[in-house]
Amino acid sequence: MRFSRFHRRIDARNVSLKLTDGSLVKGKINLFQVQDQKLALRLSDIFLKQPEPFVVVFDATLGEATGKVLVINKNNIVWASPED
Repeated sequence: MRFSRFHRRIDARNVSLKLTDGSLVKGKINLFQVQDQKLALRLSDIFLKQPEPFVVVFDATLGEATGKVLVINKNNIVWASPED
């Protein structure tokens, strides 16, 4: 049996997102965009310059759930704040 491996470049930034339902999500967003094969310079580039309607947040915390991968519609995000 053959296994193939693929590597994905990750340049993750910690982020807090406030959603329209009042939820607070904390996690990481990859600034490296696979389709473009280039790095978004800022977190805001993901929201303002990328046409995709969804953002993937990984290693996310939502309420008591931790370590999740969330796919969030950008229309449901009230604000996003980079964390140091």
